[in-house]
Amino acid sequence: MTRILVIGATGLLGSRLMELGKESYEMHGTYSRDKPKGSNMHRMDVTKRDEVFSILEKVKPDCVADTAAITDVDYCETHPEEAWLVNVDGTKNVAEACKRIGAKMVFLSTDYVFDGKKLDYSEKDKPRPMNYYAKTKLVSEHVLEALGVNYITARTAVLYGLGGLGKKNFVTWIIEKLDNKEKIRIVTDQHNNPTYSDNLAEILLALYRKDAKGLFHVTGSDCLSRYEFALRISDAFGLDGKLISPTTTPELNQIAVRPEKVSMVTNKVERVTGIKPMGVDEGLRRLKEQLEVKE
Repeated sequence: MTRILVIGATGLLGSRLMELGKESYEMHGTYSRDKPKGSNMHRMDVTKRDEVFSILEKVKPDCVADTAAITDVDYCETHPEEAWLVNVDGTKNVAEACKRIGAKMVFLSTDYVFDGKKLDYSEKDKPRPMNYYAKTKLVSEHVLEALGVNYITARTAVLYGLGGLGKKNFVTWIIEKLDNKEKIRIVTDQHNNPTYSDNLAEILLALYRKDAKGLFHVTGSDCLSRYEFALRISDAFGLDGKLISPTTTPELNQIAVRPEKVSMVTNKVERVTGIKPMGVDEGLRRLKEQLEVKE
């Protein structure tokens, strides 16, 4: 049976890949701190080269999905050395280990590689990152290309869903705040394509099955502001949208610069996989069903 190793299996995307992949593949995962439940879990730190090579040579995966990264944009801005160590050096370690054992590598990048100065970005558009997090991801994209590893790079945005042991995502944070009747301020001037984690995992597995190679934009089909997204969340979950007030990015005093609007075109991935990325309403409906089952 084909064997897939998910690096960062306790995160949101990693946990969904583990769950959705287990019907068709022998799934293995890595974690960095507390060992999660389940078999085939391996402790690994991507910044430790010998550790990475040892685990990959032990597991001998056909495919490695690298979902481990420091994704907190402001944290990366204030901790550049740590961000580089994990997001660039760690990615390089995984890529070189994949090349040695002949495994395909699936790497997650970001829509933030663009500056938002044009509409509808395709894979052919030239990146212009505005913050350090995006720079580390773009450098890693170039690293994979330069090493000649068999890779898929998937640029995604505003990932949400249910799963993982880590931090809350935008949707679960909004739900918690509104459930507690807390007032929140959400920006009207940051636009992206929110991406449902299960849909992203499904598309990544389809890309692997198709033996796809290279760069793909894999995001949800709707581009909307964080404020509009928050209102959609409140509607979908029957929460009080009046607790949400609009604000602007300058008022939040965020450390890292964000592009105002990055709208991604997914024609290429749709053509290769035959799967159309979900819109926000469908993703939130699926998430609501998951939460109801969990309860």
